[in-house]
Amino acid sequence: MIPLSLPDWLAVIFVSHLALIFLITLYYSVRWYRHVPRHRAAPFVFRCTGCGHVYLDHRNIPMAECEKCGTMNESTRSF
Repeated sequence: MIPLSLPDWLAVIFVSHLALIFLITLYYSVRWYRHVPRHRAAPFVFRCTGCGHVYLDHRNIPMAECEKCGTMNESTRSF
């Protein structure tokens, strides 16, 4: 065993506690960052000019392809 004086022991205990608190904080920060729910973009409503089908698309694009007939359509509105 390494002989240490009382102030050295107190310094070792203090530094080890600070390191433990830092590691716990780091762990919970990374854990919280990974589990933050992602908010989805508001859906855009499209009405097909060819077949009249109404569909939603979450991408922020000016035109989207109809799922049924493949016609490109402009957005009607977004929520």
